[in-house]
Amino acid sequence: MNSPSLDQVKAMAKEAWAAGNYVELSRHIEHVGVRVVEAAQVSPGAAVLDVACGAGNAALPAARAGATVTGLDLVPALLDAGRKKAADAGVEITWVEGDAEALPFDDDSFDVVFSTFGHMFAPRHDVVAAEMARVTRPGGLIAICCWTPEGTVGEVFATSGSFLPPPPPFASPPVLWGTRDHVHAMFPGAADVEFAELTATIEWRSPEDFADYFLANFPMMVVAARMLGDRFADLRAAVLDVWRRRNEANDGTLVLPQEYLQSLVRLA
Repeated sequence: MNSPSLDQVKAMAKEAWAAGNYVELSRHIEHVGVRVVEAAQVSPGAAVLDVACGAGNAALPAARAGATVTGLDLVPALLDAGRKKAADAGVEITWVEGDAEALPFDDDSFDVVFSTFGHMFAPRHDVVAAEMARVTRPGGLIAICCWTPEGTVGEVFATSGSFLPPPPPFASPPVLWGTRDHVHAMFPGAADVEFAELTATIEWRSPEDFADYFLANFPMMVVAARMLGDRFADLRAAVLDVWRRRNEANDGTLVLPQEYLQSLVRLA
């Protein structure tokens, strides 16, 4: 069977991220957007772009800080959810449908470019990094948060990947973005890079209840369920095994650390 083309991969990604309910799931990592906006010290009037923004986990706190914010995503339904959240919060954000590998903005357009667990899923890392750097002004900041390969989410991705067809040869593993060496390699012209290893902890009634919630809402798992049919039960059991081993609670509840790397890349 031939590997899908780049255009096919992007079309499948657009369809996949519209499956499930990522807006619901992303509520549990909203604090990551707040934290990275604070770390970037966004100032009033700054021109800010949130790449692969979803429903705006970084865009909204940046707007609340007084920045002029644009959120870009491939999936119209996620942008619609972002518009509603911005209206409810009483902030102005420009929402743009677009591809992280072909940003529809002029060179040097933004003071700060964010991405929280978004751009990492673009297949060609060097292309998306070059695009983010291109639209960032000299001396500007690229601030990204990405799951680490050795962390809980990284292990879940590896586990689920063992049940699914291999990615095409031009697509790099998303969790590479969660390593310092890869960030340095993707932004070779950076003046400075500041890293922080952080955790987004999930607390839930039980690992089993969280499995039901996560697998029903995370888009890639919804797509996997359609692909695997009866074999999806095996994937669910394998993911549950990861969470049970990583669980920090011993009373039947779930306290699940999800490790990620925050990278603040200052351009020359």
